[in-house]
Amino acid sequence: MKLLLTGDSLIARKEGLKGPRLDYTLKKKNSNIETINTAVPGINSGAFFALISDLVLKIDHCDKLILLLGTNDLALHKKVPLEQFKQNMALIISSIVCLYYPNNFIMISPPAVDEHKQEKRINNDVAAYTAELEQVANNYKIHFINLFEKMVKQGSLTTLCQGQLDDGLHFGAAGYELLANLIIKELDNNS
Repeated sequence: MKLLLTGDSLIARKEGLKGPRLDYTLKKKNSNIETINTAVPGINSGAFFALISDLVLKIDHCDKLILLLGTNDLALHKKVPLEQFKQNMALIISSIVCLYYPNNFIMISPPAVDEHKQEKRINNDVAAYTAELEQVANNYKIHFINLFEKMVKQGSLTTLCQGQLDDGLHFGAAGYELLANLIIKELDNNS
């Protein structure tokens, strides 16, 4: 199965590896997975929409598209208003569903953050943006992984959000293990 992984730094981060940690973790769990990763650190929904041709539409077609956005939209120092974020995500999804029908499209919410370390994002905002994102995903009938909710339920945000940067947002092995498990489960449920 060939996956197009795209979005922000959480999809792009290498965390000490030669390639993105998420790609590595997914392939370790399922050797039949191939990945193309076009994620861009720091990107928000508006910038993603502006680059959608290069990040998605011009890329060789894959079996599934996995997209994680919103982390930078809700950052306190560069916040995109919630209604604008919702409109941006609807534009992005409507532009992509021509290539990736709803059954082949998985949207992932922004992650929970460890508020003891993360100074630019708060979980109340993550919850609000996640709720809007889930509503847009449901409107288009695309698959949705509520990473925020799953991280909160698993607990120990300090452990899940501890990566090389140790900033309460960019996670390491434990966070990527959880994310990869959620993606694999979703792939298994709709293949």
